[in-house]
Amino acid sequence: MDRKIVELLLAGMSQNHIVAALSVGKKRVKRARREAERAGYFQGVPLPAYPEAVFPDPVDRRHEKTSDNDVILQEHLAWMRERLASGWQPITVWEELPLRVPRSSFYRFLERHKLCRLGESFRHTPEILHEPGEALLLDWGKLRDVVEDGKKRTLWAFVGVLGFSRYMMVRLVWSNDVATTIAAIESMFQELGGAPGRLTSDNPKCFALEASRYEPILNPVIERFAAHYGVRMECLPPADPEKKGKVERPMPYVRRLYQAHGNEWHGLEESQAYINKKVSLANERKHGTTRLRPIDDLVNIEAQALRGLPPLAYEIEEYSEGSVRRDGFVCFRGKFYSVDEALRGEEVAVVANATRVAIYAKGKLVETHARIRDPHQSKSIKPHHQKSWEKTLRDQSHYLRRAAEVGPDVERIVQAILLEGEGFVDTRRVWGILSLEKTYPRDAVNEACRKAFELNLISYQTVRSLLKLAPRPEKGGAATLKAEDETHKFVRPISEYTKQLKLRLH
Repeated sequence: MDRKIVELLLAGMSQNHIVAALSVGKKRVKRARREAERAGYFQGVPLPAYPEAVFPDPVDRRHEKTSDNDVILQEHLAWMRERLASGWQPITVWEELPLRVPRSSFYRFLERHKLCRLGESFRHTPEILHEPGEALLLDWGKLRDVVEDGKKRTLWAFVGVLGFSRYMMVRLVWSNDVATTIAAIESMFQELGGAPGRLTSDNPKCFALEASRYEPILNPVIERFAAHYGVRMECLPPADPEKKGKVERPMPYVRRLYQAHGNEWHGLEESQAYINKKVSLANERKHGTTRLRPIDDLVNIEAQALRGLPPLAYEIEEYSEGSVRRDGFVCFRGKFYSVDEALRGEEVAVVANATRVAIYAKGKLVETHARIRDPHQSKSIKPHHQKSWEKTLRDQSHYLRRAAEVGPDVERIVQAILLEGEGFVDTRRVWGILSLEKTYPRDAVNEACRKAFELNLISYQTVRSLLKLAPRPEKGGAATLKAEDETHKFVRPISEYTKQLKLRLH
């Protein structure tokens, strides 16, 4: 609601108009104005993208306070729940309590613990009037069951009715998921040639994550879709269909229009074409309430009040909620995306389209990734999220350092193999060449790599064959004497052992 108030303030709407349009108090509008000035939104600072919070959430300290009556009643909570479940009236429970508490505190305790609903209104819903282009009312209704390929499916009629002209549109759908619903609404906008100021509907999960009598929590994808077309989303209170009777009442009429089609099934396209013809005729007849033809009211009055459509259609997005795993990854649609390990265990929201995945934590964007489409790839990790050993494996520098220790030509041939980019096949060949120093002198291995590079035969087998063909030093002679004289730095020379043996013999 704060975002809507700030957007209207930035658009130049007065405080009284905002109070009337959003049904909020003046204090809330004034508070939103002060917060917006403090945040610099009136000085050119752009609003953060939804669902990032416009203002930081205030700390609610009401739950920290507990009255004495609440503590006393808490001891008898199970007793009260049992009596109320058996049919006792709340006033009877209050009278039979083994202690005395104010009746107002008792009823507040029941409401706080959801033991009853007080103050329920049964007033008659007054007539709801709409201005031209103000609202498009939406609803679903079961049309028929379809048996196709031995499977039974339910075909739904997604109905949209303009609040002013009563112009009706019907889209046949198999489900009410987000993608299907957005596609159906966009096709209605295309048929109308514009967008209304508000979309009014119930509280399905594709529209609202949590229904409420006062302020529902909207699905962020629908919120972004509405912002793209410049419309507002209105989810009505639960169990209150009278507030959108203009679309609730025609549902049986839509079923009657399809009645003459029969039980034959020739595909969704054929049924959609059939219902389109019937609805087109219905829009040309006089409406039972207005006694006017909906098509005439649409063309002559309401079409001019609709908002123009943006040049680009909305790119359908998906929304999901979850938590950061212990390894620092977030799971979305079976794929894993990395975030900062400091967020481990935190609740996050994921908004994704066909190409990008955006991850939000505490109302702020924390990371974005290219969406994984390869079925063989399971995770996406940013370079700054990699461990030190993962970075080493990816940049392949340890192979080059090891090859440089053997010789410059070995390093050159290893680098050429890695540039071929064949993954594990390359690393096996590299380790084969590096392991040759266990059998042959390093100079010989380096020389063989130089010859293989000159022959343009860059492979382990070529280097190994050249080493086998190279002449080996003859046994005995100066080479043998040199080998005998060579000692390890931690081993004494043989002359020292000879001297000690002679002393012991004498």
